[in-house]
Amino acid sequence: MKHHPCKLIYEIGAQNRIYGNEQGVCRIIGEQSTGVNFEKWVADTFNDWSYLKPGTIISNEALFTFDEQSGLLQKKTGRDKLQRFRTYSHIIYNGEWYCLTKADKPAIFDMIISGAELVCLTETGQKHIFFKHRPGFWQLDDMFIVPDISILKQIHTAMCDLMRLGFSQEEIKTGQYKSGRIALAGLDKWRELEFSIQEFRGKPLFDFAGWMLFISEPDKEAINKMYQNKKAENAAKKVAKKEPKKEKQTCLNL
Repeated sequence: MKHHPCKLIYEIGAQNRIYGNEQGVCRIIGEQSTGVNFEKWVADTFNDWSYLKPGTIISNEALFTFDEQSGLLQKKTGRDKLQRFRTYSHIIYNGEWYCLTKADKPAIFDMIISGAELVCLTETGQKHIFFKHRPGFWQLDDMFIVPDISILKQIHTAMCDLMRLGFSQEEIKTGQYKSGRIALAGLDKWRELEFSIQEFRGKPLFDFAGWMLFISEPDKEAINKMYQNKKAENAAKKVAKKEPKKEKQTCLNL
């Protein structure tokens, strides 16, 4: 039987952090362990009761993923104050645990398509989601995705290519493109890329790929230059229209 995700990440990275020594069955991992009394620990605002199992405690393994003042995470992420576990996306890749943010999207994508063992991503970092993780799925907040590396790469590549043509993430995600940008990018290029992703729009895997969109700094510079050139071209056309036409002079031979 596979370890519960909380137990797995605790064994890899918690360095045997102890929050309590009360014995009992953990309401998160469903196993006999040690920790703190669940009723004394749980807050009135907790509303994820459907994820709980019969028991009397919350184990040290589970408590690690609920930690709101983690010195271990502070050290791991190089921050200047104690960190919340829920703030970060968590990946286990090649047996190592990674705490990541949206600034790490290229690394996150590379680990996922290389076969990461556990993927739990968060958009806002506001909710405790790790304890809900389902082994064998990719997770984005409360959404669970059946892994398909081939399709993920196809969708992600096309979406990033559309960004390189100057389209915004919002346009790509919604399918509502501005006609001016289509004209600037080229109708045929846009149509080919849009056709390759449109059947997936609205599906979990599409939203999952959309969370990880990124392009390089040189690509961003190229897009800015493209728009600057277009702006200059339009300005030149306006000036040309305003210039009075020169009257043709007729020479008369007397």
